[in-house]
Amino acid sequence: MERHRPTTVVLDAMGVLYRHGNVVKNLLAPYLRSKGCQESPATILATYHACTRGEIKTTELWDTLGVRGTASDAEYCTAHETTPGLIPLLEQLTAAGLTLACLTNDTAEWSAILRHRFGLDRYINHWYVSAELGVRKPDPQAYKSLLRSLNADPSTVLFIDDRGPNLLPAQALGIQTALFTSDDTDKHPIPPNTSASTPCPT
Repeated sequence: MERHRPTTVVLDAMGVLYRHGNVVKNLLAPYLRSKGCQESPATILATYHACTRGEIKTTELWDTLGVRGTASDAEYCTAHETTPGLIPLLEQLTAAGLTLACLTNDTAEWSAILRHRFGLDRYINHWYVSAELGVRKPDPQAYKSLLRSLNADPSTVLFIDDRGPNLLPAQALGIQTALFTSDDTDKHPIPPNTSASTPCPT
């Protein structure tokens, strides 16, 4: 398939826009423990996944994990940080005339809080959040929904993620990809005999 210079750049959030790739281990679980949560790591992860698929709201997540009334969306989100150098990069991409989008596995509530807190709506106009899509990456439907909404030729889209397996469905649809290195990248290697990146014209 012919490759074109990208006109749209789609960025992952956790591990790309924001510093921590594994937010459950590094941010959510410690926050829950500080509030007295006694649930197992497996229960925390399963509840988080349900919330980021849109099956439950964050109020139900706090309730399920036994911290409703002490935990809050706003307080939890204060632990997040942007990736160093993010804003200058977004300014550069915007100045180059590229359309910017985000495809993220996140809750609707937390995604909105974070992008408003850091002013990312000034640069990224299109947000595709798993809780609103009803599927998490690497489900191919997430990428198909993005392409339909953007009405974009896949070959003109560049998708950047810190987990190699999340790039493979995008590649299968003809989207250009690039692997960003975060604290979580090594824990999610791509399968043997596959590439994390597709060539991007300069």
